[in-house]
Amino acid sequence: MKTLLLLCSLVVGSSLGEILSAKGMRKVGEVSFRPKAFIGALGRIIRSPYLFAGVACFAVAFFSFIGLLSYADLSFIAPLTAVTYITNTLGARFFLNERISKERWIGTMLVSIGVAIISLDKHVEAFIKTRAIEWPGLIYSELAPDEIVNQAAAPFEFWALFALRAVSLACVIAAIVYYIIAFAAGLLWFADRRRQRALGLNYTPPVTIFKPVRGADAEAYENFASFLRQDYPEYQIIFGLREESDPAIPIIRRLIADFPGRDIELVVSSDELGHNAKVSNLQNMYAKAKSDVLLIADSDIRVEPDYLRRVVAPLRPQAGPQDGPQSNAPVGSPVRSHAGRPQVGMVTCLYRGTNAKTFAGLLENIGVSATFGPDVCSARALQGVKFAFGSTIAMRRETLERMGGFPALADYLADDFLLGSHAAKEGLEVVLSDCVVEHVSAPDTFAAMLRHQVRWARTVRVSRPWGYRGMIMTHGVATALVATLAWDFSGFALWLSAVTILARFLPLFAIGVYGLKDRALARYFWLAPIRDLIAFGVWAAGLVGDEIEWRGVKFRVSPGGKLAPIDVE
Repeated sequence: MKTLLLLCSLVVGSSLGEILSAKGMRKVGEVSFRPKAFIGALGRIIRSPYLFAGVACFAVAFFSFIGLLSYADLSFIAPLTAVTYITNTLGARFFLNERISKERWIGTMLVSIGVAIISLDKHVEAFIKTRAIEWPGLIYSELAPDEIVNQAAAPFEFWALFALRAVSLACVIAAIVYYIIAFAAGLLWFADRRRQRALGLNYTPPVTIFKPVRGADAEAYENFASFLRQDYPEYQIIFGLREESDPAIPIIRRLIADFPGRDIELVVSSDELGHNAKVSNLQNMYAKAKSDVLLIADSDIRVEPDYLRRVVAPLRPQAGPQDGPQSNAPVGSPVRSHAGRPQVGMVTCLYRGTNAKTFAGLLENIGVSATFGPDVCSARALQGVKFAFGSTIAMRRETLERMGGFPALADYLADDFLLGSHAAKEGLEVVLSDCVVEHVSAPDTFAAMLRHQVRWARTVRVSRPWGYRGMIMTHGVATALVATLAWDFSGFALWLSAVTILARFLPLFAIGVYGLKDRALARYFWLAPIRDLIAFGVWAAGLVGDEIEWRGVKFRVSPGGKLAPIDVE
Protein backbone atom coordinates (compact mmCIF):
# COMPACT_ATOMS: atom_id res chain seq x y z
CA MET A 1 0.00 0.00 0.00
CA LYS A 2 2.86 2.37 0.83
CA THR A 3 4.43 1.80 -2.60
CA LEU A 4 1.10 2.34 -4.36
CA LEU A 5 0.46 5.61 -2.51
CA LEU A 6 3.95 6.93 -3.22
CA LEU A 7 3.68 5.95 -6.90
CA CYS A 8 0.32 7.69 -7.23
CA SER A 9 1.74 10.77 -5.52
CA LEU A 10 4.74 10.72 -7.87
CA VAL A 11 2.66 10.36 -11.04
CA VAL A 12 -0.04 12.84 -10.06
CA GLY A 13 2.45 15.40 -8.76
CA SER A 14 4.65 15.15 -11.84
CA SER A 15 1.76 15.34 -14.32
CA LEU A 16 0.00 18.19 -12.56
CA GLY A 17 3.30 20.03 -12.28
CA GLU A 18 3.93 19.83 -16.01
CA ILE A 19 0.35 20.63 -17.03
CA LEU A 20 0.04 23.60 -14.65
CA SER A 21 3.46 24.88 -15.70
CA ALA A 22 2.42 24.70 -19.36
CA LYS A 23 -0.79 26.57 -18.55
CA GLY A 24 1.17 29.20 -16.62
CA MET A 25 3.72 29.75 -19.38
CA ARG A 26 0.92 30.20 -21.92
CA LYS A 27 -0.32 33.04 -19.74
CA VAL A 28 3.19 34.46 -19.33
CA GLY A 29 4.00 34.34 -23.04
CA GLU A 30 7.28 33.86 -24.87
CA VAL A 31 10.40 34.49 -22.74
CA SER A 32 13.18 36.59 -24.24
CA PHE A 33 16.67 36.48 -22.70
CA ARG A 34 17.41 40.14 -23.37
CA PRO A 35 17.96 41.63 -19.89
CA LYS A 36 15.01 44.03 -19.82
CA ALA A 37 12.54 41.61 -21.42
CA PHE A 38 13.78 38.76 -19.22
CA ILE A 39 13.19 40.77 -16.04
CA GLY A 40 9.65 41.58 -17.19
CA ALA A 41 8.98 37.90 -17.96
CA LEU A 42 10.44 36.90 -14.59
CA GLY A 43 8.00 39.25 -12.88
CA ARG A 44 5.08 37.66 -14.71
CA ILE A 45 6.36 34.19 -13.80
CA ILE A 46 6.56 35.06 -10.10
CA ARG A 47 3.01 36.39 -10.13
CA SER A 48 1.56 33.34 -11.94
CA PRO A 49 -0.57 31.13 -9.64
CA TYR A 50 -0.37 28.29 -12.16
CA LEU A 51 3.43 28.23 -12.02
CA PHE A 52 3.45 28.35 -8.20
CA ALA A 53 1.02 25.44 -8.10
CA GLY A 54 3.16 23.59 -10.67
CA VAL A 55 6.31 24.01 -8.59
CA ALA A 56 4.46 22.74 -5.50
CA CYS A 57 3.34 19.64 -7.42
CA PHE A 58 6.91 19.05 -8.63
CA ALA A 59 8.07 19.18 -5.00
CA VAL A 60 5.50 16.54 -4.01
CA ALA A 61 6.65 14.35 -6.92
CA PHE A 62 10.34 14.78 -5.98
CA PHE A 63 9.90 13.75 -2.33
CA SER A 64 7.71 10.81 -3.39
CA PHE A 65 10.45 9.72 -5.82
CA ILE A 66 13.26 9.79 -3.25
CA GLY A 67 10.95 8.07 -0.76
CA LEU A 68 10.50 5.20 -3.23
CA LEU A 69 14.23 5.03 -3.95
CA SER A 70 14.91 4.50 -0.24
CA TYR A 71 13.68 0.91 -0.46
CA ALA A 72 12.66 0.00 -4.08
CA ASP A 73 14.75 -0.73 -7.17
CA LEU A 74 15.30 2.08 -9.67
CA SER A 75 14.74 -0.42 -12.50
CA PHE A 76 11.22 -0.93 -11.11
CA ILE A 77 10.37 2.72 -10.34
CA ALA A 78 11.78 4.47 -13.43
CA PRO A 79 9.67 2.59 -16.03
CA LEU A 80 6.53 3.19 -13.95
CA THR A 81 7.07 6.94 -14.09
CA ALA A 82 6.44 6.58 -17.85
CA VAL A 83 2.73 6.50 -16.97
CA THR A 84 3.04 10.31 -16.92
CA TYR A 85 3.14 10.11 -20.73
CA ILE A 86 -0.46 8.94 -20.52
CA THR A 87 -1.64 11.46 -17.91
CA ASN A 88 0.21 14.32 -19.64
CA THR A 89 -1.36 13.47 -23.01
CA LEU A 90 -4.83 13.39 -21.45
CA GLY A 91 -4.17 16.66 -19.64
CA ALA A 92 -2.86 18.30 -22.80
CA ARG A 93 -5.96 17.24 -24.74
CA PHE A 94 -8.69 18.03 -22.23
CA PHE A 95 -7.17 20.79 -20.05
CA LEU A 96 -4.86 22.60 -22.46
CA ASN A 97 -7.04 21.84 -25.52
CA GLU A 98 -4.09 20.69 -27.60
CA ARG A 99 -4.61 18.65 -30.76
CA ILE A 100 -3.32 15.12 -30.33
CA SER A 101 -2.52 13.14 -33.47
CA LYS A 102 -3.53 9.52 -33.99
CA GLU A 103 0.13 8.51 -33.76
CA ARG A 104 0.45 10.06 -30.29
CA TRP A 105 -2.74 8.35 -29.09
CA ILE A 106 -1.38 5.00 -30.33
CA GLY A 107 1.97 5.69 -28.68
CA THR A 108 0.21 6.54 -25.42
CA MET A 109 -1.71 3.25 -25.51
CA LEU A 110 1.50 1.30 -26.17
CA VAL A 111 3.16 3.03 -23.21
CA SER A 112 0.21 2.11 -20.98
CA ILE A 113 0.50 -1.54 -22.03
CA GLY A 114 4.24 -1.52 -21.32
CA VAL A 115 3.72 0.08 -17.91
CA ALA A 116 1.11 -2.52 -17.04
CA ILE A 117 3.46 -5.37 -17.98
CA ILE A 118 6.34 -3.92 -15.95
CA SER A 119 4.24 -3.16 -12.89
CA LEU A 120 2.64 -6.60 -12.92
CA ASP A 121 5.72 -8.56 -13.97
CA LYS A 122 5.32 -11.31 -11.38
CA HIS A 123 1.59 -11.63 -12.06
CA VAL A 124 2.19 -11.75 -15.80
CA GLU A 125 4.77 -14.49 -15.39
CA ALA A 126 2.37 -16.52 -13.24
CA PHE A 127 -0.44 -15.96 -15.73
CA ILE A 128 1.67 -17.16 -18.65
CA LYS A 129 2.63 -20.31 -16.76
CA THR A 130 -0.96 -21.15 -15.84
CA ARG A 131 -4.01 -19.52 -17.41
CA ALA A 132 -2.47 -18.18 -20.61
CA ILE A 133 -1.70 -21.67 -21.81
CA GLU A 134 -5.33 -22.66 -21.32
CA TRP A 135 -6.88 -19.61 -22.99
CA PRO A 136 -6.14 -20.44 -26.64
CA GLY A 137 -7.89 -23.74 -26.14
CA LEU A 138 -10.88 -22.05 -24.52
CA ILE A 139 -11.15 -19.49 -27.31
CA TYR A 140 -10.86 -22.19 -29.97
CA SER A 141 -13.56 -24.30 -28.33
CA GLU A 142 -15.92 -21.29 -28.26
CA LEU A 143 -15.28 -20.36 -31.89
CA ALA A 144 -15.24 -23.89 -33.33
CA PRO A 145 -18.69 -24.78 -34.77
CA ASP A 146 -18.46 -28.48 -33.84
CA GLU A 147 -22.12 -28.49 -32.79
CA ILE A 148 -23.17 -27.41 -36.31
CA VAL A 149 -20.56 -28.70 -38.77
CA ASN A 150 -18.36 -31.78 -38.62
CA GLN A 151 -14.79 -30.71 -39.37
CA ALA A 152 -13.79 -34.06 -40.87
CA ALA A 153 -16.86 -34.30 -43.12
CA ALA A 154 -16.98 -30.65 -44.27
CA PRO A 155 -13.67 -28.88 -43.55
CA PHE A 156 -14.35 -25.87 -45.81
CA GLU A 157 -17.72 -25.11 -44.20
CA PHE A 158 -16.19 -25.67 -40.75
CA TRP A 159 -13.38 -23.15 -41.22
CA ALA A 160 -15.61 -20.65 -43.05
CA LEU A 161 -18.02 -20.62 -40.12
CA PHE A 162 -15.08 -20.49 -37.69
CA ALA A 163 -13.75 -17.39 -39.50
CA LEU A 164 -17.21 -15.79 -39.57
CA ARG A 165 -17.53 -16.29 -35.81
CA ALA A 166 -14.06 -14.86 -35.16
CA VAL A 167 -14.59 -11.79 -37.34
CA SER A 168 -18.10 -11.06 -36.05
CA LEU A 169 -16.95 -11.43 -32.42
CA ALA A 170 -14.04 -9.03 -33.02
CA CYS A 171 -16.38 -6.52 -34.68
CA VAL A 172 -18.93 -6.73 -31.86
CA ILE A 173 -16.26 -6.17 -29.20
CA ALA A 174 -14.87 -3.23 -31.20
CA ALA A 175 -18.39 -1.77 -31.53
CA ILE A 176 -19.02 -2.02 -27.78
CA VAL A 177 -15.74 -0.20 -27.13
CA TYR A 178 -16.74 2.41 -29.74
CA TYR A 179 -20.13 3.00 -28.09
CA ILE A 180 -18.39 3.61 -24.76
CA ILE A 181 -15.94 6.01 -26.44
CA ALA A 182 -18.86 7.83 -28.12
CA PHE A 183 -20.61 8.17 -24.75
CA ALA A 184 -17.46 9.65 -23.17
CA ALA A 185 -16.96 11.90 -26.22
CA GLY A 186 -20.49 13.22 -25.74
CA LEU A 187 -19.67 14.17 -22.15
CA LEU A 188 -16.60 16.05 -23.41
CA TRP A 189 -18.74 17.93 -25.92
CA PHE A 190 -21.13 18.89 -23.11
CA ALA A 191 -18.17 20.35 -21.19
CA ASP A 192 -17.10 22.35 -24.25
CA ARG A 193 -20.66 23.62 -24.69
CA ARG A 194 -20.50 25.04 -21.17
CA ARG A 195 -17.20 26.73 -22.06
CA GLN A 196 -18.78 28.27 -25.17
CA ARG A 197 -21.74 29.58 -23.17
CA ALA A 198 -19.32 31.21 -20.76
CA LEU A 199 -18.09 33.37 -23.67
CA GLY A 200 -21.35 35.29 -23.50
CA LEU A 201 -23.50 36.56 -26.37
CA ASN A 202 -22.25 40.14 -26.63
CA TYR A 203 -19.85 39.59 -29.57
CA THR A 204 -22.03 40.68 -32.49
CA PRO A 205 -20.06 41.75 -35.58
CA PRO A 206 -22.09 42.29 -38.78
CA VAL A 207 -22.87 38.98 -40.49
CA THR A 208 -23.86 37.97 -44.02
CA ILE A 209 -25.96 34.80 -44.27
CA PHE A 210 -25.89 32.84 -47.53
CA LYS A 211 -29.01 30.79 -48.29
CA PRO A 212 -28.50 28.65 -51.43
CA VAL A 213 -31.95 27.51 -52.54
CA ARG A 214 -33.23 25.12 -55.18
CA GLY A 215 -36.91 24.30 -55.05
CA ALA A 216 -39.31 24.76 -52.16
CA ASP A 217 -38.45 22.50 -49.22
CA ALA A 218 -41.03 21.36 -46.71
CA GLU A 219 -42.23 24.32 -44.59
CA ALA A 220 -39.86 26.60 -46.50
CA TYR A 221 -41.48 29.86 -45.34
CA GLU A 222 -41.02 29.05 -41.64
CA ASN A 223 -37.49 27.77 -42.23
CA PHE A 224 -36.46 31.01 -43.94
CA ALA A 225 -38.40 33.19 -41.52
CA SER A 226 -36.55 31.72 -38.53
CA PHE A 227 -33.37 33.34 -39.89
CA LEU A 228 -35.17 36.69 -40.16
CA ARG A 229 -36.33 36.60 -36.53
CA GLN A 230 -32.83 36.69 -35.07
CA ASP A 231 -32.08 38.68 -31.93
CA TYR A 232 -29.03 40.24 -33.56
CA PRO A 233 -28.21 43.92 -34.19
CA GLU A 234 -26.95 43.85 -37.80
CA TYR A 235 -27.02 41.11 -40.39
CA GLN A 236 -27.69 40.60 -44.07
CA ILE A 237 -29.34 37.55 -45.63
CA ILE A 238 -28.87 36.63 -49.29
CA PHE A 239 -31.08 34.06 -51.03
CA GLY A 240 -29.50 32.57 -54.13
CA LEU A 241 -31.41 30.70 -56.84
CA ARG A 242 -30.61 29.44 -60.30
CA GLU A 243 -33.86 30.09 -62.20
CA GLU A 244 -36.65 32.66 -62.22
CA SER A 245 -39.15 29.79 -62.39
CA ASP A 246 -37.96 28.29 -59.11
CA PRO A 247 -41.01 27.68 -56.84
CA ALA A 248 -39.13 29.16 -53.88
CA ILE A 249 -39.04 32.68 -55.42
CA PRO A 250 -42.67 33.59 -54.48
CA ILE A 251 -41.92 32.46 -50.92
CA ILE A 252 -38.83 34.67 -50.73
CA ARG A 253 -40.67 37.69 -52.21
CA ARG A 254 -43.33 37.21 -49.54
CA LEU A 255 -40.61 37.21 -46.88
CA ILE A 256 -39.19 40.47 -48.26
CA ALA A 257 -42.67 42.01 -47.90
CA ASP A 258 -43.26 40.54 -44.43
CA PHE A 259 -39.88 41.64 -43.02
CA PRO A 260 -39.30 45.14 -44.46
CA GLY A 261 -36.81 46.00 -41.70
CA ARG A 262 -34.39 43.25 -42.65
CA ASP A 263 -31.52 43.52 -45.13
CA ILE A 264 -32.59 40.86 -47.66
CA GLU A 265 -31.06 40.27 -51.10
CA LEU A 266 -32.40 37.96 -53.81
CA VAL A 267 -29.86 36.78 -56.37
CA VAL A 268 -31.07 34.79 -59.38
CA SER A 269 -28.25 33.66 -61.66
CA SER A 270 -27.65 30.61 -63.84
CA ASP A 271 -23.89 31.22 -64.04
CA GLU A 272 -22.03 27.95 -63.51
CA LEU A 273 -18.68 27.75 -61.79
CA GLY A 274 -18.39 23.95 -61.86
CA HIS A 275 -20.41 20.77 -61.48
CA ASN A 276 -21.53 21.52 -57.90
CA ALA A 277 -24.62 23.71 -58.42
CA LYS A 278 -24.73 24.75 -54.76
CA VAL A 279 -21.17 26.12 -54.92
CA SER A 280 -22.02 28.00 -58.14
CA ASN A 281 -24.99 29.47 -56.29
CA LEU A 282 -22.76 30.57 -53.40
CA GLN A 283 -20.27 32.19 -55.75
CA ASN A 284 -23.07 34.10 -57.46
CA MET A 285 -24.18 35.45 -54.08
CA TYR A 286 -20.68 36.27 -52.86
CA ALA A 287 -20.42 39.62 -54.72
CA LYS A 288 -23.40 40.92 -52.72
CA ALA A 289 -21.93 40.08 -49.30
CA LYS A 290 -21.35 43.17 -47.15
CA SER A 291 -19.89 41.69 -43.97
CA ASP A 292 -16.57 40.22 -42.91
CA VAL A 293 -18.25 37.34 -41.04
CA LEU A 294 -19.94 34.92 -43.45
CA LEU A 295 -22.43 32.17 -42.62
CA ILE A 296 -23.75 29.42 -44.90
CA ALA A 297 -26.89 27.49 -43.97
CA ASP A 298 -28.86 24.96 -46.03
CA SER A 299 -32.38 25.86 -47.07
CA ASP A 300 -34.07 23.15 -44.96
CA ILE A 301 -32.62 24.38 -41.64
CA ARG A 302 -34.68 26.08 -38.92
CA VAL A 303 -33.16 27.98 -35.99
CA GLU A 304 -34.00 29.72 -32.71
CA PRO A 305 -33.80 33.55 -32.24
CA ASP A 306 -30.46 33.35 -30.37
CA TYR A 307 -28.84 31.22 -33.09
CA LEU A 308 -26.63 33.90 -34.63
CA ARG A 309 -25.30 35.12 -31.29
CA ARG A 310 -24.39 31.59 -30.20
CA VAL A 311 -22.78 30.58 -33.49
CA VAL A 312 -20.73 33.76 -33.88
CA ALA A 313 -19.54 33.85 -30.24
CA PRO A 314 -16.60 31.39 -30.72
CA LEU A 315 -15.26 33.59 -33.56
CA ARG A 316 -14.45 36.29 -31.01
CA PRO A 317 -10.73 37.16 -31.47
CA GLN A 318 -8.56 35.49 -28.84
CA ALA A 319 -5.64 37.05 -27.01
CA GLY A 320 -3.39 38.53 -29.65
CA PRO A 321 -4.64 39.80 -32.99
CA GLN A 322 -5.25 37.45 -35.85
CA ASP A 323 -4.40 40.16 -38.32
CA GLY A 324 -0.91 41.46 -38.94
CA PRO A 325 2.03 39.23 -39.76
CA GLN A 326 0.08 36.03 -39.28
CA SER A 327 -2.45 36.93 -41.91
CA ASN A 328 0.38 37.00 -44.44
CA ALA A 329 1.79 33.66 -43.34
CA PRO A 330 2.19 30.92 -45.96
CA VAL A 331 -0.81 28.73 -46.64
CA GLY A 332 -0.93 25.86 -44.16
CA SER A 333 1.03 27.66 -41.42
CA PRO A 334 -0.72 27.58 -38.03
CA VAL A 335 -2.61 30.70 -36.98
CA ARG A 336 -2.34 30.95 -33.21
CA SER A 337 -3.20 33.34 -30.45
CA HIS A 338 -0.57 34.56 -28.01
CA ALA A 339 -1.89 31.93 -25.59
CA GLY A 340 -0.74 29.20 -28.00
CA ARG A 341 -4.20 27.88 -28.91
CA PRO A 342 -5.24 27.89 -32.57
CA GLN A 343 -7.44 30.81 -33.55
CA VAL A 344 -11.05 29.81 -34.20
CA GLY A 345 -11.49 29.96 -37.95
CA MET A 346 -14.81 28.19 -38.43
CA VAL A 347 -17.92 27.19 -36.48
CA THR A 348 -20.30 24.42 -37.46
CA CYS A 349 -23.43 22.90 -35.88
CA LEU A 350 -24.92 19.52 -35.21
CA TYR A 351 -28.58 19.17 -36.09
CA ARG A 352 -31.60 17.06 -35.30
CA GLY A 353 -34.31 15.98 -37.72
CA THR A 354 -37.81 17.22 -37.08
CA ASN A 355 -41.38 17.14 -38.45
CA ALA A 356 -41.05 13.74 -40.14
CA LYS A 357 -44.15 13.09 -42.21
CA THR A 358 -43.34 9.55 -43.36
CA PHE A 359 -41.89 6.44 -41.74
CA ALA A 360 -38.82 6.80 -43.97
CA GLY A 361 -38.35 10.37 -42.75
CA LEU A 362 -38.63 9.22 -39.13
CA LEU A 363 -35.97 6.55 -39.66
CA GLU A 364 -33.65 9.09 -41.29
CA ASN A 365 -34.13 11.50 -38.37
CA ILE A 366 -33.39 8.73 -35.89
CA GLY A 367 -30.16 8.02 -37.75
CA VAL A 368 -29.14 11.69 -37.56
CA SER A 369 -29.45 11.90 -33.77
CA ALA A 370 -28.65 8.32 -32.76
CA THR A 371 -25.74 7.62 -35.13
CA PHE A 372 -24.48 10.78 -36.84
CA GLY A 373 -24.32 12.81 -33.61
CA PRO A 374 -22.26 10.21 -31.68
CA ASP A 375 -19.99 9.71 -34.73
CA VAL A 376 -19.26 13.45 -34.84
CA CYS A 377 -18.59 13.65 -31.09
CA SER A 378 -16.20 10.68 -31.31
CA ALA A 379 -14.30 12.25 -34.22
CA ARG A 380 -14.12 15.53 -32.29
CA ALA A 381 -12.66 13.83 -29.20
CA LEU A 382 -10.17 11.59 -31.00
CA GLN A 383 -8.78 13.82 -33.74
CA GLY A 384 -10.44 17.21 -33.48
CA VAL A 385 -13.03 18.77 -35.78
CA LYS A 386 -11.64 18.73 -39.32
CA PHE A 387 -14.95 19.04 -41.14
CA ALA A 388 -18.06 21.19 -41.32
CA PHE A 389 -21.74 20.62 -42.05
CA GLY A 390 -24.11 22.37 -44.41
CA SER A 391 -26.46 22.99 -41.48
CA THR A 392 -24.18 25.89 -40.46
CA ILE A 393 -20.73 27.09 -41.50
CA ALA A 394 -19.62 30.40 -39.96
CA MET A 395 -16.23 31.90 -40.83
CA ARG A 396 -14.44 35.12 -41.61
CA ARG A 397 -14.10 36.32 -45.19
CA GLU A 398 -10.31 36.08 -44.86
CA THR A 399 -10.56 32.37 -44.01
CA LEU A 400 -12.58 31.65 -47.15
CA GLU A 401 -10.23 33.63 -49.39
CA ARG A 402 -7.10 31.98 -47.95
CA MET A 403 -8.40 28.58 -49.05
CA GLY A 404 -9.15 29.81 -52.59
CA GLY A 405 -12.75 30.90 -52.14
CA PHE A 406 -15.75 29.04 -53.54
CA PRO A 407 -14.03 28.32 -56.89
CA ALA A 408 -11.75 25.85 -55.08
CA LEU A 409 -14.84 23.75 -54.27
CA ALA A 410 -16.68 24.07 -57.59
CA ASP A 411 -16.23 20.49 -58.81
CA TYR A 412 -16.45 18.65 -55.47
CA LEU A 413 -19.50 17.00 -53.98
CA ALA A 414 -18.63 17.34 -50.26
CA ASP A 415 -18.19 21.13 -50.29
CA ASP A 416 -19.09 21.52 -46.59
CA PHE A 417 -16.64 18.80 -45.53
CA LEU A 418 -13.89 20.41 -47.61
CA LEU A 419 -14.46 23.87 -46.09
CA GLY A 420 -13.84 22.46 -42.62
CA SER A 421 -10.90 20.38 -43.83
CA HIS A 422 -9.25 23.40 -45.47
CA ALA A 423 -9.68 25.48 -42.31
CA ALA A 424 -8.06 22.76 -40.18
CA LYS A 425 -5.17 22.46 -42.64
CA GLU A 426 -4.67 26.23 -42.33
CA GLY A 427 -3.99 25.66 -38.63
CA LEU A 428 -7.34 27.13 -37.58
CA GLU A 429 -9.65 25.58 -35.02
CA VAL A 430 -13.03 24.36 -36.23
CA VAL A 431 -15.51 24.56 -33.35
CA LEU A 432 -18.53 22.32 -32.94
CA SER A 433 -21.03 24.88 -31.66
CA ASP A 434 -23.15 24.44 -28.56
CA CYS A 435 -26.11 25.45 -30.75
CA VAL A 436 -28.13 22.60 -32.28
CA VAL A 437 -30.30 23.47 -35.28
CA GLU A 438 -33.28 21.67 -36.79
CA HIS A 439 -33.38 19.94 -40.16
CA VAL A 440 -36.98 19.90 -41.39
CA SER A 441 -37.63 16.55 -43.04
CA ALA A 442 -38.97 16.26 -46.55
CA PRO A 443 -41.87 13.83 -47.11
CA ASP A 444 -39.52 11.25 -48.63
CA THR A 445 -40.40 7.75 -49.69
CA PHE A 446 -38.31 4.83 -48.49
CA ALA A 447 -36.61 4.60 -51.89
CA ALA A 448 -35.73 8.31 -51.86
CA MET A 449 -34.31 7.99 -48.36
CA LEU A 450 -32.11 5.08 -49.43
CA ARG A 451 -30.84 6.98 -52.49
CA HIS A 452 -29.92 9.92 -50.28
CA GLN A 453 -28.16 7.68 -47.76
CA VAL A 454 -26.19 5.79 -50.43
CA ARG A 455 -25.15 9.10 -52.01
CA TRP A 456 -23.68 10.33 -48.76
CA ALA A 457 -22.14 6.93 -47.99
CA ARG A 458 -20.23 7.08 -51.28
CA THR A 459 -19.31 10.70 -50.53
CA VAL A 460 -17.80 9.68 -47.19
CA ARG A 461 -16.00 6.77 -48.83
CA VAL A 462 -14.29 8.93 -51.44
CA SER A 463 -13.45 11.57 -48.79
CA ARG A 464 -12.08 9.13 -46.21
CA PRO A 465 -11.64 5.71 -47.89
CA TRP A 466 -9.87 3.88 -45.06
CA GLY A 467 -12.00 5.51 -42.39
CA TYR A 468 -15.10 4.40 -44.27
CA ARG A 469 -13.96 0.78 -44.38
CA GLY A 470 -13.17 0.93 -40.68
CA MET A 471 -16.78 1.92 -39.97
CA ILE A 472 -17.58 -1.81 -39.91
CA MET A 473 -16.32 -1.59 -36.32
CA THR A 474 -19.17 0.78 -35.42
CA HIS A 475 -22.03 -1.38 -36.73
CA GLY A 476 -22.51 -3.32 -33.51
CA VAL A 477 -26.16 -4.27 -33.97
CA ALA A 478 -25.60 -5.78 -37.43
CA THR A 479 -22.44 -7.67 -36.46
CA ALA A 480 -24.12 -8.89 -33.24
CA LEU A 481 -26.95 -10.27 -35.39
CA VAL A 482 -24.41 -12.01 -37.62
CA ALA A 483 -22.74 -13.46 -34.52
CA THR A 484 -26.10 -14.66 -33.20
CA LEU A 485 -26.81 -16.46 -36.48
CA ALA A 486 -23.27 -17.89 -36.60
CA TRP A 487 -23.66 -19.28 -33.07
CA ASP A 488 -27.15 -20.60 -33.88
CA PHE A 489 -28.85 -18.47 -31.21
CA SER A 490 -26.78 -19.91 -28.39
CA GLY A 491 -26.90 -18.42 -24.90
CA PHE A 492 -23.50 -16.80 -25.43
CA ALA A 493 -24.64 -15.13 -28.67
CA LEU A 494 -27.86 -13.83 -27.12
CA TRP A 495 -25.93 -12.46 -24.14
CA LEU A 496 -23.49 -10.76 -26.53
CA SER A 497 -26.35 -9.16 -28.49
CA ALA A 498 -27.99 -7.88 -25.31
CA VAL A 499 -24.75 -6.27 -24.12
CA THR A 500 -24.25 -4.70 -27.57
CA ILE A 501 -27.73 -3.16 -27.64
CA LEU A 502 -27.37 -1.83 -24.10
CA ALA A 503 -24.03 -0.27 -25.02
CA ARG A 504 -25.64 1.12 -28.20
CA PHE A 505 -28.22 2.97 -26.12
CA LEU A 506 -25.55 4.78 -24.07
CA PRO A 507 -24.59 7.39 -26.73
CA LEU A 508 -28.12 7.34 -28.13
CA PHE A 509 -29.64 8.69 -24.92
CA ALA A 510 -26.66 10.81 -23.84
CA ILE A 511 -26.04 12.58 -27.15
CA GLY A 512 -29.22 12.09 -29.18
CA VAL A 513 -31.88 12.55 -26.51
CA TYR A 514 -30.10 14.70 -23.91
CA GLY A 515 -27.54 16.58 -26.04
CA LEU A 516 -29.53 17.14 -29.23
CA LYS A 517 -32.89 17.36 -27.41
CA ASP A 518 -34.49 15.01 -29.91
CA ARG A 519 -37.98 14.31 -28.53
CA ALA A 520 -38.86 11.99 -31.39
CA LEU A 521 -35.82 9.84 -30.62
CA ALA A 522 -36.83 9.69 -26.94
CA ARG A 523 -40.21 8.34 -28.05
CA TYR A 524 -39.05 6.00 -30.82
CA PHE A 525 -35.62 4.94 -29.53
CA TRP A 526 -36.62 1.29 -29.93
CA LEU A 527 -36.46 1.83 -33.72
CA ALA A 528 -32.73 2.59 -33.54
CA PRO A 529 -31.61 -1.06 -33.93
CA ILE A 530 -33.82 -1.35 -37.04
CA ARG A 531 -32.32 1.88 -38.37
CA ASP A 532 -28.85 0.47 -37.62
CA LEU A 533 -29.53 -2.63 -39.72
CA ILE A 534 -30.62 -0.42 -42.64
CA ALA A 535 -27.50 1.71 -42.13
CA PHE A 536 -25.35 -1.41 -42.34
CA GLY A 537 -26.90 -2.26 -45.70
CA VAL A 538 -26.29 1.32 -46.87
CA TRP A 539 -22.67 1.07 -45.69
CA ALA A 540 -22.21 -2.16 -47.67
CA ALA A 541 -23.77 -0.54 -50.77
CA GLY A 542 -21.44 2.41 -50.36
CA LEU A 543 -18.39 0.16 -50.57
CA VAL A 544 -18.87 -0.24 -54.30
CA GLY A 545 -19.88 2.00 -57.14
CA ASP A 546 -19.04 5.58 -57.95
CA GLU A 547 -22.34 6.82 -59.38
CA ILE A 548 -24.75 9.07 -57.49
CA GLU A 549 -27.93 10.97 -58.26
CA TRP A 550 -28.12 14.52 -56.94
CA ARG A 551 -31.05 16.84 -57.60
CA GLY A 552 -32.14 14.67 -60.52
CA VAL A 553 -28.70 14.68 -62.21
CA LYS A 554 -26.43 11.66 -62.34
CA PHE A 555 -22.72 12.07 -61.54
CA ARG A 556 -19.67 9.91 -61.21
CA VAL A 557 -17.52 10.65 -58.11
CA SER A 558 -13.77 10.26 -58.56
CA PRO A 559 -11.50 8.95 -55.75
CA GLY A 560 -10.56 12.54 -54.91
CA GLY A 561 -14.22 13.50 -54.47
CA LYS A 562 -14.60 15.37 -57.76
CA LEU A 563 -17.87 15.27 -59.70
CA ALA A 564 -18.17 14.31 -63.34
CA PRO A 565 -21.60 14.31 -65.03
CA ILE A 566 -22.74 11.09 -66.67
CA ASP A 567 -24.04 11.48 -70.20
CA VAL A 568 -27.47 9.92 -70.52
CA GLU A 569 -28.35 8.70 -74.01
